[in-house]
Amino acid sequence: MRKFRWISAVAVLILVATALPVQAATIPAATGTTDKQVGSLTPTVVSRLEKAVQELIGSKAAFQFDDVTDMGKTWIVEGELEDGTATLQTEYNKEKNRVDSTTIRYKISSLGKAMNAPLKAKVLNSAKAFDSKRPLQFEAFWRVKSPYQSNKPSNYWVFWGAGEKASSLYVDVDQGNAITVNADYAMRQVDPVLLNRAMNTFKRVSGQRITVQHASRYKDEKNGLSYWSFEDASEANEVKIGAVTGKVLAVSTTGMDWNDDADFKKSFASPKYTAAEALKLVKPKVQLLFNINVSGYKVNVQGNQYMFSQKGTDSIVAKVNKKGTFYEFSLHSSDGKML
Repeated sequence: MRKFRWISAVAVLILVATALPVQAATIPAATGTTDKQVGSLTPTVVSRLEKAVQELIGSKAAFQFDDVTDMGKTWIVEGELEDGTATLQTEYNKEKNRVDSTTIRYKISSLGKAMNAPLKAKVLNSAKAFDSKRPLQFEAFWRVKSPYQSNKPSNYWVFWGAGEKASSLYVDVDQGNAITVNADYAMRQVDPVLLNRAMNTFKRVSGQRITVQHASRYKDEKNGLSYWSFEDASEANEVKIGAVTGKVLAVSTTGMDWNDDADFKKSFASPKYTAAEALKLVKPKVQLLFNINVSGYKVNVQGNQYMFSQKGTDSIVAKVNKKGTFYEFSLHSSDGKML
């Protein structure tokens, strides 16, 4: 079989309070790795690998391991389902004697065979409802489990979009098959009103004209979240706008000016501003960004983060840099979560 070198990683994406795994990538084998035969692994290791794969594909599906690559601290063991519908990869941690991750990479044509009918219908309905004008279309889907990673989901299905619009749909198995969707859009496909709102938001915070180069839309069905994300070419500046309300939810601009963790702790060991000073500084910008008057709000300071809150109302979180400039603002519901 053709050998794949996959690595599973984790990243932020989608939302300030939510992290999703980055797409696993096909990469060349690292320098210094050596190939081994599956038979060279101990029966205990093989048994653990087989159990991890069977958990994801079902005990009735037949599969085989074909290749083993020694990466030093781990073995990358690859194979395929015998019916040809998918390839597989497992990563075995030699130091901790455990399977760190398992990925089954399916052909989209095998969806009906790999996934039960109710979940398949749920996924397809979510893909269709995400954008009524341009329903999501997928070219591949994977079943992944990385039980020891800190970010969530760590046990999920992921569908990869086809065509001009890169997209992904995640099904979090550990959260009742909760679905989140993310899709990229070309600038011409985005409402000009939203683009102008994003650029005006950048200017209100940074004082500079920042051109939007990347647009994407995110939806968290379980929590009722749906928003647009607009970024500049460097992806260092971002504005989030509610897909339903059209209101600005968050904005972050280039502002971090500390060197490392030690510099951060030293720089913000004491608050840059008193409560009164902070309120005075952020009040005009918060009014422009969120149409909220923070007069009389309580101020809580943690490091470089200032939270402006009032019982029963939405709160504002703003971050300041060493120079004393507020470079990031976000709107949060009364329970502390980002809207």
